[in-house]
Amino acid sequence: MASVTSLGVGSGLDLGSILQQLVEAERAPTANRLDLKEAETQASISAFGSFKSALSDFQTTLKDLESLSEFQGRSATSSDDDIFTATSNSTAAVGVTDINVLNLSAAHKLVTGNFATPDTVIGTGSLAIEVGGSSYNITIADGSVSEIKDAINSSNAGEKVTASIITVDDGSGGTVSKLVLNAKFTGASNAIEITVTDDDAVNNDASGLSQLFYVDGDANNQLTELEAATDARITVDGFTVSSATNEFVDAIDGVTISAIAPSVDPINNPPETLTVELNKTAVQGKVASFVTVFNALKDTINLLSDYNAETGEAGLLNGDATIRTAEAQIERILYNSISEPDGIYTNLAQLGITTGEKGKLSIDQDTLNAAIDSNFNDVGDLFAGNNGVAEQLNDLVTGFLSTTGIISVREDGFDATLEEISDDRIDLQRRLAAIEERTRQQFAALDILIGKLNSTASFLTQQLANTNSITNRNNSNNN
Repeated sequence: MASVTSLGVGSGLDLGSILQQLVEAERAPTANRLDLKEAETQASISAFGSFKSALSDFQTTLKDLESLSEFQGRSATSSDDDIFTATSNSTAAVGVTDINVLNLSAAHKLVTGNFATPDTVIGTGSLAIEVGGSSYNITIADGSVSEIKDAINSSNAGEKVTASIITVDDGSGGTVSKLVLNAKFTGASNAIEITVTDDDAVNNDASGLSQLFYVDGDANNQLTELEAATDARITVDGFTVSSATNEFVDAIDGVTISAIAPSVDPINNPPETLTVELNKTAVQGKVASFVTVFNALKDTINLLSDYNAETGEAGLLNGDATIRTAEAQIERILYNSISEPDGIYTNLAQLGITTGEKGKLSIDQDTLNAAIDSNFNDVGDLFAGNNGVAEQLNDLVTGFLSTTGIISVREDGFDATLEEISDDRIDLQRRLAAIEERTRQQFAALDILIGKLNSTASFLTQQLANTNSITNRNNSNNN
């Protein structure tokens, strides 16, 4: 706004202050209206943000409820977790199985004879290492213990075998170095075999590179076996099962058994037991989680949209068609029955889930437990089956939250309103500037006019004073 301090010089009036008051009187109503409109829009944006957040939390739970296998899960319990543990999926048969752990799996480990130091040259040539169904050829050019170790580890064989050097007491006050070869994976199928092409032309003697020769059962082996390549073994109801690792995936359909330690006496002692049961607790937890998260969504909707007749207070989205439409569509799915259900249950009320105060859900635990006990799989079908409650609700909420959904449409409208408010403020400033300039010119003209009138009045006053003085002197002379 331009300066107004020069006004009033001619007239003596505080025209600058008057101009400011006139401009402010013009500005205030529109500015206040725009401020109120912006505050209301921002409040609506915040309210829809809260609504979206509650919908998102609700959808997260719905996605967990869409997995039928999760609803129909089993719990697998070991009678001794120090011996074995187990997990199961929905295909596992309910029942009790005797389990004994005979032995754990082990990785193959071989060691050379004694060498004076890691720099001692063993020999040159090439090594053919077979392990885990793969064969690796390694050229040995230097031939020292250290070079052989590095050559193995840096080759493709390093994917399945690790070479290392240990330096230990020789029993006479000195030390010796040994090359150790360790399979990276357990089980008999990962046993290590090494054949040698020795530059000394003899490939299976106790000299040169042949000192690394090892083939299972061969009488000319030069390496010593520190740990045999061993499969883990367990018994399942008395029948033996082997695994290259300590996990047994296919021994019992739908169950994974992890061997932890050998049984104390698998031959004479009673076996440990594996118990597979319907995971009723998990289903109860899923249903409770669904109700809890829906009630949180309902609390948000009520807070944003309700009207308190006693206090006259209304939620930020009271009367808003968008939130009411979303609420009505969600509740329609909750309260209606499913057509052509996969199981015997068609609605939530059959599981003891009903509507209580302020539209929130509650659970009759006895009814739910009875449904789980009598028709375990059908409870999951109601939520996660074909066209189940969770699937319908998730599809609906996905639509609400999409970039073309009803919430995004409203948010786009709010953004457009904020842009309009910004444009209106710019227009207001332009209009006020025009009003100020026009009024300033009018006040300037008035100031000049009043200044001239004041000058004329001063002149006339002086002339009248002179005339009065002359008249008084004439009257004195006549007397």
